[in-house]
Amino acid sequence: MKLNTFTLSLLLLIKTISFGQIIKTKRVDDGGSGEYKAIAVSEKSLSDFVVYRPEKIKKAVKKEGKLPIIVWANGGCMDSSIHHEKLLTEVASHGYIIVAIGKLQMTVPERMHKHTPDNELLKAIDWITEQAKTKGTDYYKNVDPSKIAAAGQSCGGAQTFKIADDSRIKTYMIFNAGMGDMTMAGASKSSLENLHGKIIYIIGGKSDVAYQNALLDYERINHVPVVFSNHITAGHGGTFAEQYGGSFAKMALDWLDWEFKENDKSDIFINKNLSRYPGWSLESKNF
Repeated sequence: MKLNTFTLSLLLLIKTISFGQIIKTKRVDDGGSGEYKAIAVSEKSLSDFVVYRPEKIKKAVKKEGKLPIIVWANGGCMDSSIHHEKLLTEVASHGYIIVAIGKLQMTVPERMHKHTPDNELLKAIDWITEQAKTKGTDYYKNVDPSKIAAAGQSCGGAQTFKIADDSRIKTYMIFNAGMGDMTMAGASKSSLENLHGKIIYIIGGKSDVAYQNALLDYERINHVPVVFSNHITAGHGGTFAEQYGGSFAKMALDWLDWEFKENDKSDIFINKNLSRYPGWSLESKNF
């Protein structure tokens, strides 16, 4: 059957709306252990980032409501999240959308890693908030821009502090990082003054090179609630390489569920009940 010009144009429009956003995809850890199997995708309109998301977003939204957002900066301030993809996939599989700095990388040797601009996370926030109100995108009315967490590992933690004053951020997660008395990625100890929401440090014990800086930050932060959670033996690499991101991912999920999904986790973060976290210690204040 020969299709007329109008029908061909309509079919092309439908295809563009339904499939044209995603350039390529990757599945990590069989999509994570959560209820909503996750994928990592490269989006045409933000190809220098990766979006970790439930594959079937509408299924997650139907049960969870609009999904909270995390923007992620990598260790070394690198342009690749491949070393963190297990944790990011795991978090996404529990009903979160994560926009991570760096192009989608299928294998570690695929390309050389490069440094990224200090305020790169702002691109992620700007993009996902625009997607949330743009008809025809997968994220239209499916994500909640009022629930944004900024997070990063090592140098990526400094990139998180660099944008700490952005009012769209509601909470911060700092992995294997701390400013202490140093300057990195355009951030310093003065950046702590810009915090305006709860913050959690997820650290890898005294062998973690960021341990002392994170401890100094914890001591200095007195105007917002702060948690210092510490996997005593994980080191600077944390548990990112473990299946489903290991206990770093569990700690992150407990924090996010408490912040954004009204799941009371005060027993962990205030009462310091670590029965689910053998080998961890935790301190908190200002709650």
